[in-house]
Amino acid sequence: MLVFAAIFGVGLWYSTNFAYYEKHTDVSEITAFGEQIAVSDYRGIDADTSPLKMRACFTVDFAMDAYPEYRANGEPLIAPTWFDCFNAEQISNDIDAGNAVVLRATDNEPYGFTQFIAHYPDGRAYMWRQINPCGDAKFSGDELPEGCELPSNAALATPKPKEGIAAVASPNPSMPTLADLTGAIRLLPLIGDGPEEIETGIVQLRGNTDFPLSLHGCFDMPQSFGLLTETFVTAEPSKPRKIPGGLACFNAEQLVEDLQIGYAIAFWSEQNINPGVDRVVAVYDDGRAFVWHQKNQTYAE
Repeated sequence: MLVFAAIFGVGLWYSTNFAYYEKHTDVSEITAFGEQIAVSDYRGIDADTSPLKMRACFTVDFAMDAYPEYRANGEPLIAPTWFDCFNAEQISNDIDAGNAVVLRATDNEPYGFTQFIAHYPDGRAYMWRQINPCGDAKFSGDELPEGCELPSNAALATPKPKEGIAAVASPNPSMPTLADLTGAIRLLPLIGDGPEEIETGIVQLRGNTDFPLSLHGCFDMPQSFGLLTETFVTAEPSKPRKIPGGLACFNAEQLVEDLQIGYAIAFWSEQNINPGVDRVVAVYDDGRAFVWHQKNQTYAE
């Protein structure tokens, strides 16, 4: 079992960080702001499994104020460690400090995703995609917001199942494919330097690594309410939501109700585990426990 777990872990790590990526360097122009923009020194990666895997680093010669109408708020998504020209943390810090500006390059190409460019005064530029409100609603199975009408010819991005992961077909063809995942459960202690791994029973996790908000899971915990509240940080507000095609044991509507009346208590697991996304754990007095991802205040629409 240990050997199998190790092989599965290595396969999952390789699938997430290396598999399916294509490198691109022979690019001299990009589509942005409704026109073709000349670029140089282009280094890019992409994959047909998900639009979110796209990252690019390049140089442009237009002025930072050339496209003021396209100014936007965006949060760079972390790139694979081997794609070292794209440092999401540094880019994000530079945006916050005003050393770079974010421009909305394209919207809903493909449907549900916005392409952003972080641009520096010296011409350096970095490009990535994020799910926009239209995609967030569509992939969550919610009603589309105003202005998000789905074109009849829209190409919806549905990631392909990755090798080594048990794929679960989605009941809605526009939803991302979910897979059974593995991972430890951590909670944020009242005193300490960071989240601590805790003892649990068997953990069922399901989600799509390219769509962080889809992660959810069920498990059991031996620790009592009293011990947990004395040791770990409780979380409010907590917003579990229904995941179409998700685990049968994960009843988001019941969780919301039980958290409101105090039948269950929510704890911070890992804050900003993905850019703009927190992991939360809810525990019942009888030992049942549930985990999910939810947006935080820095989530980039």
